[in-house]
Amino acid sequence: MKKINRSFLVICLLSMVTILLITYSKEVIESVSFSISIWKENLFPSLFPFFVVSNLLIEYGFIELLGKYFGSIMPTLFGLPKNASFILFISMISGFPSSAKYTSRLVHEGILSKEEGEQILTFTHFANPLFILGFIGTSLLHNKKLAFLILFCHIFSNLIIGFLSKKKDTVKEKEKIKKGGQKEKKKTSFGSSFSKSIMDSLNTMFLLLGVVTCFLVLTTLLQSLIPMRTNTRILLSGLFEMTQGIKLVGTLSIPMFFKGWAILSFISFGGFSIHMQVLSFISEENLKYFPYLWGRILQVILASILYLLLFPLVIA
Repeated sequence: MKKINRSFLVICLLSMVTILLITYSKEVIESVSFSISIWKENLFPSLFPFFVVSNLLIEYGFIELLGKYFGSIMPTLFGLPKNASFILFISMISGFPSSAKYTSRLVHEGILSKEEGEQILTFTHFANPLFILGFIGTSLLHNKKLAFLILFCHIFSNLIIGFLSKKKDTVKEKEKIKKGGQKEKKKTSFGSSFSKSIMDSLNTMFLLLGVVTCFLVLTTLLQSLIPMRTNTRILLSGLFEMTQGIKLVGTLSIPMFFKGWAILSFISFGGFSIHMQVLSFISEENLKYFPYLWGRILQVILASILYLLLFPLVIA
């Protein structure tokens, strides 16, 4: 009975959305065009090359190499195996949702346990540095110092969460090595690996395009249906799709302090569009979503505290 009621509710909601799509067709078309421009100008250039290279690095043993020489920080600070350093490294330079993508893959390959995968997801929610320093700092705010402050608070709050999430009872490294070696990789030619990496990365990018488009359309329908004040509209936009909210914040005539804080908060939370992208990856390995959500709420708080303390020192 519950299943029937749930299906009926979903059908009613989808029917309402269909009617709204027809009613507000002009706004929807503009929203879809905007989502494609976001994907084309921001997401694809910043993520696709990293996805291709990252897949190839995994195929050729970069995870083990990175863990061997630079992985000691993971068990010491975060209570995680050395090979988890790859996720920290790649998510910091490429941005979300790469952390969820490669956490899911390492759990699938037995390199990380589900518990370790859920733990590392809480503190590897990083925005692409080029997005913060380039788009936000140069194009939007025209203030490089503020962009560096936002980037620092964003990264350091993540690392604090990682340290706080460290568990006392950690699995011995020998057991992790044994577990990670359970699934042997088949050797393939570089051409085959390259083609596979491109196809996998393209599939991921089109998935991101679809998620971003759906959330932008949903936000547009809500804004068209319900009269909202400017602040409410910006908050709703940032909660649903981070990039749109950040662009709207940049148009406000408010002090730079509040602009930076609002943008930092949107980046730290990520928006439900990013959350849905993460869910699409972690659901493949049945990883829990709540640790990631809790990490984002905690990151907004910690990043805001750091920003409040450092703003007077950095921005003269």
